[in-house]
Amino acid sequence: MTSAAAGLFLVAPAGLSPALAARLGALLQRRLLDPLPGSAQAPEQQLQQLLDLPGGWLQPLAVDPASDVSERVPASCWAELLGAWRFRTCLLVSEEDRRSGRARSQVVLLQHYKVPLLGVVQCGGPWQPEARRRDGLPWLGWLADDQADPVEALEEERELQRLLRLRLGPAGL
Repeated sequence: MTSAAAGLFLVAPAGLSPALAARLGALLQRRLLDPLPGSAQAPEQQLQQLLDLPGGWLQPLAVDPASDVSERVPASCWAELLGAWRFRTCLLVSEEDRRSGRARSQVVLLQHYKVPLLGVVQCGGPWQPEARRRDGLPWLGWLADDQADPVEALEEERELQRLLRLRLGPAGL
């Protein structure tokens, strides 16, 4: 398949850590690509190359999606570029990002630029599904940290996997 629907971008407020990207890649059984640096000299060429890849890839963005892109690109920030190219995206946030409002701000930014946002994943911290439903954000679930109850963590990880696969659909597998 040669379309933006063949893969998934992973973004985070401060850029995505390689360990977190690898964890999500393993969970979804997808090919993890090297993080796309914010200083990419020809970002549109790099995005074009993604369209030629077979489905099932994950592309982490190494910088905040609000970060500026190259001056040679008409887009003002990475979120605008992702929206223009219609790349499906998953936002990963920490507990601190959620508490501080950065998660909410990032969702608004991505929606503003019409990025096809599959949803938001909380990484670490305590998971409170009832409170997350009240947030009004498109939560997908939670990736636990080492302090979490292993049984609860495994349960939530399976649910996250199920929801992401459902939203990705057959075209993105």
